[in-house]
Amino acid sequence: MTRLTLDGVKKSFGATAALRGVSLGVGEGEVHALIGENGAGKSTLMKILSGAHEADAGRIALDGAPFAPRNPHEARRAGVAMIYQELNLAPDLSVAENIVLGAEPSRFGWLRRGAMRDTARRALAELGHGDLPPDAPVRSLSIAEQQLVEIARALAGEPRVMIFDEPTSSLTQADAERSSP
Repeated sequence: MTRLTLDGVKKSFGATAALRGVSLGVGEGEVHALIGENGAGKSTLMKILSGAHEADAGRIALDGAPFAPRNPHEARRAGVAMIYQELNLAPDLSVAENIVLGAEPSRFGWLRRGAMRDTARRALAELGHGDLPPDAPVRSLSIAEQQLVEIARALAGEPRVMIFDEPTSSLTQADAERSSP
């Protein structure tokens, strides 16, 4: 089954054509890599899929339904998670609080901290890093561990599509190898 389909996607910024008719099909469970020089349009395509930019032309479908998110929140609600190379974490919050940020479990207006930790543990375990303590402040983690928290946050949202924008570019070689799920 084709999970994500792009057909003739175009995007220009003024006179500069960033994307000139991109077509791609991604099946459920498949992994694809976009490789190209700086300025080839990779990040622009990812920003369109994540709702940060709007395509000028073309069609995108998610599970066969038209997909044109107007903003990143709408893309996340539809099941598209974006992990940028720049970390986007709250350093003074815990690992668990960062993983559920924006989707905190609550009851009668009170945060359910046990549920937060359980969600964090499940997402980290799925990445093979169940040993990362959910109560640790993010600022106390290595860059590689912080990147894992970013990925765990995306997984906790149960995405249908996960998009990575060079998630290991800020890591040392050893950290990148250790962070591989």
